[in-house]
Amino acid sequence: MSPLEAMIWTVLGYAAMPTIFIVGFAVTAAVACFLLEVTGNAEKQ
Repeated sequence: MSPLEAMIWTVLGYAAMPTIFIVGFAVTAAVACFLLEVTGNAEKQ
């Protein structure tokens, strides 16, 4: 493996974990908001 290829894979490896955390947080928040809206627990206006 060339040094450039190793550097690219290292950068991708380090970028994967924060991406997974951020996407997981966004999906969890969206599902929670949807469930609160469906169950009627959303803020009443």
